[in-house]
Amino acid sequence: MLEVPGDLHLHSCLSPCADITMLPGEVAGRLAARGIQVASLTDHNAACNVPAFQRVFQQRGILSVPGMEATTAEEVHLLCYFETTGALWKFGRILLASYPRIINDPERFGYQLVCNERDEFVGQFPFLLSVASLLSLEELREHVEQLGGVVVPSHLDRRFGLLYQLGIVTSDMEFPTYEVAHKVNIEKIASKLPGHPQFVSNSDAHNLDSISPPRYILEIEELTVHEVLMALRHENGRGVRLL
Repeated sequence: MLEVPGDLHLHSCLSPCADITMLPGEVAGRLAARGIQVASLTDHNAACNVPAFQRVFQQRGILSVPGMEATTAEEVHLLCYFETTGALWKFGRILLASYPRIINDPERFGYQLVCNERDEFVGQFPFLLSVASLLSLEELREHVEQLGGVVVPSHLDRRFGLLYQLGIVTSDMEFPTYEVAHKVNIEKIASKLPGHPQFVSNSDAHNLDSISPPRYILEIEELTVHEVLMALRHENGRGVRLL
């Protein structure tokens, strides 16, 4: 079994709350320096920068997992991972059709910049990405899983986290893996969740200095996206372990 350091929650210059220096070459360089071997670009409600990041990650020997951080109608953030970019694009179209088309004011809400693999800006996403979709948590999860993807609720222990937003996680909202922002309260958090979940703690980096050393490892048989998704589902002996 391989033990692979991961960081599956990163934002680029596309996310309006992220720094414009979050570009493929810059981010890949920081990840490589930190020893991260598996990463996922998870911008808010869009995936325009995934292709550029995938190409640069591949050049640096980092496995890229197609992903996005989606916002439910309850304003809960969910990390959504897919085996292929094709499945990610299909989900992106579903999500785009489900949230308000508010034209972004970059001076007010932040720039939403599309980039290429040369760290050049090539456009801007026109609609504000920081709004909630009209899809409920259940509906959004169903769409992801129908496309063969995996949902990991984001940062349970802070704003826009499932536990923070709703106050309770019932058995019908059980997930195999949850993300925590801070590991110090892990036992208290686990006591509020159904089942026997596992946890990851990603950097959720919005700027280069926030890209952290590994906080967990993925226990997988080989370095593939399929194996990573199996680990997040906690199936067939695969899993994750906090460091």
